[in-house]
Amino acid sequence: MNFNGRKFKKPTAAILIVLTLISGFYFFQTLFSPDIVEKKILSLEYVQSGRIDYSAELKPNLIYEREIISSNEVLYSALLKRMELFYFYRFHPTPEDVEVSYRIKILLSPTKGGWEKEIGTYNGNISKHVLELRIPLDWEMVNLMWKEIENETKYNFGDPNVRLVADLNVRGRISGQEINEKFFQSSNITYGKIISLSEPEKSKTGAIYSNTAQVNTMSFLGFPMEVRNARLVFGAEFLSLALVLGIFLFTNKSEIADYLSKRDKRSFERKFRNRIVNTLEFPEHSEAVRVLNLKDLARLSCELDKPILKADKRFAVVDGERVYIHDDDNIIIDRK
Repeated sequence: MNFNGRKFKKPTAAILIVLTLISGFYFFQTLFSPDIVEKKILSLEYVQSGRIDYSAELKPNLIYEREIISSNEVLYSALLKRMELFYFYRFHPTPEDVEVSYRIKILLSPTKGGWEKEIGTYNGNISKHVLELRIPLDWEMVNLMWKEIENETKYNFGDPNVRLVADLNVRGRISGQEINEKFFQSSNITYGKIISLSEPEKSKTGAIYSNTAQVNTMSFLGFPMEVRNARLVFGAEFLSLALVLGIFLFTNKSEIADYLSKRDKRSFERKFRNRIVNTLEFPEHSEAVRVLNLKDLARLSCELDKPILKADKRFAVVDGERVYIHDDDNIIIDRK
């Protein structure tokens, strides 16, 4: 597009503007980013584990032909003579100055919930990372209590069920850092034709992190850059591009003004095409009023309810002997 023999290079301007904005974005991003950041680094992982087991003393029988079995074998309630629960807890690796407080409850409760009755509690504190607790379980007493509750409520709660609930608090130090952890475990022991143990094992993992100072980095086109280096690179690039863009816009200011004027005229003609009438020349008039912009001319056309006449590059609204004229060439000359 030519204006007065010169051509406004829109692609060049667009490229300069885009590059300036991109470099400016990254430059200002580096201004608000610290050179050094603290990051958490995994120092150590630790595991808490709990396990519930039992040992059953049997009546004389033909199946096992021995008196004692453990939870890895099927326990038929008709063969049971006595039963003892075991609760094992372990914290690994071993903390320093460790103290474990525990509370283990034995609750009488239906498998589907609804109510619970405490029939035994075991509290204590130990100064080691391993807990081994033996808990006798009297199923004869449990069955009698279960039947009494069913008789009272006139409701069949199903097979008698005992729930073991372990609640532990652990304090100590690992690698010089203090730990304060909780551990909770629950398991059901149901007395049917077969005595079953549900969810006997549980583990919980934790971690210790240390803070370390690291040089802050940012990503550019998939490549990491130190923030302090990126600040220098993008700062120099942004200032250089901004200077080049400023010089380019200044040296092409007339062409840019002409380009914007032509663009406004095309937009004006599209918007008011129903009011524009093409003519070879304007009618004779005794008074001419120059209108500086097309918006004012369109407003006059609407207020006077007159068409907009177009002759060559000029636009006008005629109101009797007075003509309101907008002429691009004269505006350009005046501007110069």
